[in-house]
Amino acid sequence: MGYTHYWDAPTAHPDYAAAWPAIITDTRTIITAVRAAGIVIAGPDGRRRPQLDVEGIAFNGDATSDLDYESFILAPPGPAPRVGHPFCKTDRRPYDLAVAAVLLRCHLVLPDTFRIWSDGGWDREWRHGAIPPAPDARHPTPSPRQLVADLFGPVPDASPLRRATWQG
Repeated sequence: MGYTHYWDAPTAHPDYAAAWPAIITDTRTIITAVRAAGIVIAGPDGRRRPQLDVEGIAFNGDATSDLDYESFILAPPGPAPRVGHPFCKTDRRPYDLAVAAVLLRCHLVLPDTFRIWSDGGWDREWRHGAIPPAPDARHPTPSPRQLVADLFGPVPDASPLRRATWQG
């Protein structure tokens, strides 16, 4: 097993379709900020560029330095729910910051329909990051909560983490 994030994306819901352009824009903003923190965000195969368009959102860590794991894939709006279970095992690799931040942003944009769950705790990994900072780090990497707050405004103190419906 690996450290994993889960979500329910309401792809057939009209609010999801209406929010999709903002989700793409906000994901691009998050990836830019994560890269500025020194973390490589690549395409879903761990190489090339992330996918951020009407076909979906897909990215991974850097395969050239063994910092990739499973691809993060967020389905675009569509008439029927997608097949499969939406989750991403990051194994606490650095790109986890982008995955968790995108999921949190999606939940904040669609609080009544986009549900998130994680192996990480709201007051642990989501507050401090999935990778503990090195003791001598001059500029520690922000946590998902801090990154989203810095980019988009306050994040609630109460945990939004709720089990996805398919998890039971």
